[in-house]
Amino acid sequence: MAAILLAMNLYANWHWVIKLLTNAVVLSLLFVTYHSYPGILGWPTDRTLPKQFYLHAVNVDEPTTIYLWGTDLDRGLGRTVPRSYALDYTAKLHDQVNKASRKLRKGLPVIGQAAVKTGTPSAVSEGDQTDVADSDIVFVDAPQALIPGK
Repeated sequence: MAAILLAMNLYANWHWVIKLLTNAVVLSLLFVTYHSYPGILGWPTDRTLPKQFYLHAVNVDEPTTIYLWGTDLDRGLGRTVPRSYALDYTAKLHDQVNKASRKLRKGLPVIGQAAVKTGTPSAVSEGDQTDVADSDIVFVDAPQALIPGK
């Protein structure tokens, strides 16, 4: 891309305004690509959390973040791949996640439920998903019928 842009600037007989606009467009596209590429790669999202999800794995980065890998149950277990969610670290959530991860290590299936806090306005966006900042997460045992096949 840089070679094409350099060749266009050096050898094209276009007016300097057209060259300037072309450079601005290419630089803005590079900026957009740089900021959107991590989302395409599958980096954890911190924006939304499904109301009910099947918990696959947990990772705690103690002072800052808790990562959850889950499959949205509204779409069915077989239809979607797990998504990574980054949540702000709290001691209460860390305790709940530890209990859930112990169950996962024993081979017991776990479902996470995001419950909107009472007394706060629910910020529902994109279907049945809630804002992570306005929700509490509760982990419950999954029924045997929801265990995915291996």
